[in-house]
Amino acid sequence: MEISEIKTIAQTYLDACYEGDANKFREVFHEAAHVYGYDEKGELYDRTKEEFINFVEAKKASGQKPTHPRQAEILSIECSSDKTAAVRLKVRVMNTVFSDILSLMQLDGKWKIISKVYTGEAVE
Repeated sequence: MEISEIKTIAQTYLDACYEGDANKFREVFHEAAHVYGYDEKGELYDRTKEEFINFVEAKKASGQKPTHPRQAEILSIECSSDKTAAVRLKVRVMNTVFSDILSLMQLDGKWKIISKVYTGEAVE
């Protein structure tokens, strides 16, 4: 198993979060990926990959840019087999710190995020 490939996916994901880069999200998410989570207000979100990416693109188009220092950390990588893995991480996006769990699968010889589960916590 190539842990370095999983780390690369996780780092690209973190870069996409900080930069609001839809293309990087498309690079790491599988076509069938799904995103579930609670935002900083406690609201539950259930989105397809494209709905999530459209949300990111709309935020970026509104002119929002990061004004805080970059905060991102891979907390753990757990490989349950040579085809599945989970990555826990924290990342700050604007005034929210997200605790994410990314489920990855190796499909057609490539590692991709198949699901994202998250919670958000408001920070100043």
